[in-house]
Amino acid sequence: MDDRKIFRRNGSNVWPYILVGSAIGGAVGYLLKSESGRKIRRSVAHPDELADNVDQARNFIERNARVVTDQVHRFMGKAKSSIEEGQYAYREAGQQYRTRARRIENKNREITADVHDTVDKISGAAAGVEQSILDPICEMGAMFRGFERGIKALLGKTRERSTPEGPIPIRDRMMGS
Repeated sequence: MDDRKIFRRNGSNVWPYILVGSAIGGAVGYLLKSESGRKIRRSVAHPDELADNVDQARNFIERNARVVTDQVHRFMGKAKSSIEEGQYAYREAGQQYRTRARRIENKNREITADVHDTVDKISGAAAGVEQSILDPICEMGAMFRGFERGIKALLGKTRERSTPEGPIPIRDRMMGS
């Protein structure tokens, strides 16, 4: 006989029956030979113990759920506390930075004011030096030139001037100009 004909019966395939039989056999073997299978058989045979086991499982789950929930709440509290502490430290550092920046700014203003005062004092001193020292020197130079020209004119050794040259008035001169 052909092998194909053995597994065919009235035009249908035998393989689904073999698979179903194997699954049933595996399930029966599991129930009869394994520890878990014995527990299942006992639960089916004694349904009142199944209710107790369900209650025990529910109590176990509730107890462990409370423990996990408490741990999550503690962790969340620590996380919230850590975030608040970080925010406080950030604000505190920002305030310290702003305070230091204000101190530096005030110190810069003081230094700038001192520099301006010093420059004003130096300018005043320079004007005083100009008035008390340079102006008399310029006047003496102008007087010397005037005497020199006057003597040359007296002796007849003058040259013709094309443009009138006159002394610069002392009060019109400014230092640095």
